[in-house]
Amino acid sequence: MMEVKDAFSVDVYRDLHRAFVEFQNRAEKLSTAYEAMQQDFKNVNIELDRKNAQLAGSLAQKEEVQTYLNSILESMDNGVIGVNTAGEITHFNKAAGIITGYNAEKVMGRPYTEIFITQESRGSTLLKTLQSGCELLRDERVLWHKDGHPVPVSYQTAILKDGNGRKLGAVEIFSDISRLKAMEREMQQNRTMAALGEMSATVAHEIRNPLGAMGVWAGLLERDLEPKDSRRKTLNKITEGLSRLNKIVSNLLVYTRPVTTEFRKLELGALLEEIVDFTEIEIERLGVNIKVDKKLKDAENLFVLADPEKMSQAIMNVCLNAVQAMNDGGTLAVSFEKGKKERGFSAFTISDTGCGMESEVLEKIFDPFFTTKENGTGLGLAIVKKIVESHSGHIDVNSSSGNGTSVKIFLPYLKD
Repeated sequence: MMEVKDAFSVDVYRDLHRAFVEFQNRAEKLSTAYEAMQQDFKNVNIELDRKNAQLAGSLAQKEEVQTYLNSILESMDNGVIGVNTAGEITHFNKAAGIITGYNAEKVMGRPYTEIFITQESRGSTLLKTLQSGCELLRDERVLWHKDGHPVPVSYQTAILKDGNGRKLGAVEIFSDISRLKAMEREMQQNRTMAALGEMSATVAHEIRNPLGAMGVWAGLLERDLEPKDSRRKTLNKITEGLSRLNKIVSNLLVYTRPVTTEFRKLELGALLEEIVDFTEIEIERLGVNIKVDKKLKDAENLFVLADPEKMSQAIMNVCLNAVQAMNDGGTLAVSFEKGKKERGFSAFTISDTGCGMESEVLEKIFDPFFTTKENGTGLGLAIVKKIVESHSGHIDVNSSSGNGTSVKIFLPYLKD
């Protein structure tokens, strides 16, 4: 009985020993696995740190590229407007704001048609490109400014896509070509004037010859008529008509030919004083009740480089126009504006208290052959403008119906 009990104890001991050894082995394996897991975790952390560093670098690089691209957009002279697939504005650079008059902060994120609510939005090239997918190459059109005036622009449009070719929106790039259009009009006008000059020279020659002959025959007829002959009145009308035709031809030649100037140093105050004196004589001859107000003290000792004959003609023409606008009397004021010298120009103003002009008339006063006078040629103010511009000057006219007219002439002052 004792032997059986001892045998049982030995077996239990062996089982326990095996269990302990197995437990120890499992524990060692767990420890090894734990250490391996820790190492893996550590490696994962290292890899995450590396990926985070790469991501941070990538984000910094992307932000740098974005800043660089935005700087380019903002520094461009061309306007850039971009919209997403819903037609909402996503890009609007500084030049676009200058050309259109809109503030970028107020238009970003808003529908394109909500901002550009004029006829431009109904036929917008940008929205057409967005809807049709058809990109437009360089062309010209009129874009309407926020204030309501048209701005001629050169433009092109394109579809915006991501790396997978998915459509993101559309963009339009445009530039203001107002100055270019003005230069084109000026060139066209110069070509027209050159052709008109050649034609007027031929016409003047063909007209003046018979006019001269008619004048001679009129003089012979007048010599043969008695002083009290009633036919003298008709003859005088003929002579006046011939004189007017000759004046029209002369003015046409002056307007169409290049202005030849002989510049001299002139004291502006003395020149204006002389012209005003002649104007006062003409006022007395006409017998109209016009008061002349001279404020030319500030023009003393201020010199300009000008052709005395041409500039006197221009100023006299303006003064006589002012007199003719005051048939019922009024005030003719000639004044010099103090303080313009600092800007490189001397400015003087000739104003009247006459009938003034409607805005429609004011827009056309420098057009050749446009006149509101019954016997006018329509070349007076056109010649004045040409003479002033030949002196590198500028003329500005302000007038309204019933409130008189003010003509301001700017001339470069002669530096000491």
